[in-house]
Amino acid sequence: MAGSIGKGARHLRGEWDRWWTADDQTDTHIAHRVLNDQYRIWQRIHQRTKSEVHQNIGLLKQQQKQATYMQMQRMQMQKQMRGRGYGGYGLMGMGGASPMISYRMMQWAQLQMKINQQEFEFTELTPGMLEIGRGQLRARRHRAAAATALGMAAVWGLIGWASPVAAALLLVVAAAVSSAAAWSAGRNPKPRRPPVPRLLFVPKTVPEHTEPAQEPEPEPFPIREAGRDPKRAQESVRLALAKHGAKITNVAVPEQTDWGWRVRLVSEGTLAELVRLLPKLAPTLRVGENRLTVQRTTPEDAADLTMRILTSDPFAEPLPYPQRSPGSCTITQPVSLGLSLEGETTPVVLAGQHVIITANTGGGKSALTQCLAEYATACRDAVVVDIDPFKRGLRSLSQAAVRSARTAQEAEPLLEELVERARARIASLPPTQPMWRPTPDAPAIVVFLDEFPKLSKRGRELGIDLLRLGREAMVTVVICTQDASEDAMGDAIADVPGVRILMPCRAADVPLVIGQSDAVSRGWLPHLLVPSPDEKDPADAGRFYCITPQHREPILRYVSPLPAQEADRRARERVAAGLPRLDPAVPAAQVPDGTPEIARMLLEIFATEGDPEVLSVAVIADHLVRRDPAVWGRWEDKDDRTRRRLIGSALRQHLKKAGVPVEPERITTEDGRLMVYRRADLIKAASA
Repeated sequence: MAGSIGKGARHLRGEWDRWWTADDQTDTHIAHRVLNDQYRIWQRIHQRTKSEVHQNIGLLKQQQKQATYMQMQRMQMQKQMRGRGYGGYGLMGMGGASPMISYRMMQWAQLQMKINQQEFEFTELTPGMLEIGRGQLRARRHRAAAATALGMAAVWGLIGWASPVAAALLLVVAAAVSSAAAWSAGRNPKPRRPPVPRLLFVPKTVPEHTEPAQEPEPEPFPIREAGRDPKRAQESVRLALAKHGAKITNVAVPEQTDWGWRVRLVSEGTLAELVRLLPKLAPTLRVGENRLTVQRTTPEDAADLTMRILTSDPFAEPLPYPQRSPGSCTITQPVSLGLSLEGETTPVVLAGQHVIITANTGGGKSALTQCLAEYATACRDAVVVDIDPFKRGLRSLSQAAVRSARTAQEAEPLLEELVERARARIASLPPTQPMWRPTPDAPAIVVFLDEFPKLSKRGRELGIDLLRLGREAMVTVVICTQDASEDAMGDAIADVPGVRILMPCRAADVPLVIGQSDAVSRGWLPHLLVPSPDEKDPADAGRFYCITPQHREPILRYVSPLPAQEADRRARERVAAGLPRLDPAVPAAQVPDGTPEIARMLLEIFATEGDPEVLSVAVIADHLVRRDPAVWGRWEDKDDRTRRRLIGSALRQHLKKAGVPVEPERITTEDGRLMVYRRADLIKAASA
């Protein structure tokens, strides 16, 4: 209440200042006033001239009437004198009206006709005339204000002299009325825009400095001044867009939400052009730069856009974490990553689905990884592996992990084990089964791989191998990184996972993770989110954009943090109840004992690729280099053709040295003639 009164008082003071200095009057207002003054002066002069002409004509008519009367009198006297015998000659030369009067009457009548035909012609206005007109208006207002103040003071003085109580009561009423006016103005501080005075005449041409048919465009105003009035909010958005030259043909009446306004727009320009204007629109609407978003309403209509204007925190009251008892969930069912701006959950299935989380320090990565780990540790058919070579990993939930690593040296053998386990799982799949089926005895594996760039080179290569193998083997990898570039990740894999999450991050990471070079222009704006500087100031920590199989639009979302004490309680409860076990015995591919190492390696490569009938030397070469760079990576500086030829030659030598009688074949495919090895030949040689 007090805030509204204070705001309204400031608004009324500003309006009084504008009135006092005549700043509420535009040049168009002043021009109309000056032109109307010109017309009034001309009208007064015109009326006075007409009156003088009419008066002179009347006098001449009177003189003519009097002369005619005198002539009639003389004629009567002559008749009487002739009857008496005087002859009447004595009055000769005295009769008749003067012809001069008739002539002058004719002149005045012509002047009258000319005056009646005259039309007003205005004098073109100059800047100096406008300034003089504004000064005259200002002076009139000052005199009126002074007279009103003196009159009110005199009346109040008389009332006080007659009754001091009545004077005091009058002051109280005046204060109450002033407070009510200030409160009303504070709720809806609409600037006063007086109408342009109507011209008193119809000009033949449009005068300078005036537009009789149009009123000046009002200035933009903050969206919060609209209060709860959708029409005022519509006007605020329309004026802000017009000020910055946005190519918008229609601004629909906004829809009010708990967090602000949702506005449908029809655009003649592109979405990218409007996104580039957001940094300018935000200060005009008086909202934060990261509180203004725009996206396409529907993929079928590029002109139909939706702008969201956040005037309050949409995630001030997030949903509480659901209670999950040990073993009550399954990894094949969806878990929500968080709540969207529109109040919807964000369900994803972790089974066989890789995840990448990109965020700066303080962006909220821990909250999101704990959200996923809390669900995975409650599943009866999944286990968690916690790898963090730099920090504390899953923190309180790490006690529910079946494997963990806290250094790059510890991570490397653990990743090798997981890669081999994935290969073995794929190799043991029946031909009709596309993916590993998780069970409590053979659970899915969810690997939380934090600070991926901190791994060793070999560790990053193993992590990339696990991404390629994990889907079929039901090994989910959750990668967390502050830098999604190829230099940091070791390969261009940022857009490979099916679930990609962007929290407060670098602008350069947005197109890499989204997988579109123009992602920012399409409304993906996580780089505008502000990471938390410390625990007392959450800022935008926990807010994120994401791409999942079901979510492809840039909608702002939020993941609630799991309190450390609650995370510790849930982890202890699940450990005490018993977690699924990860059998140390890895199912092996069907390879006879005593098979030479090179043949076993080739069969594992076939298993990794899904056991095709043939595999090209080029594909085999890539696998060999990743498995043992020291042996097979000596020719990486050569061109592709030379590299394949040299690796193929070395492979034949290794097979010959191991006593494996297998030779490559050249076959013709759609891609041309390829050198390939046959899986059946390798199995036959291994059996022999």
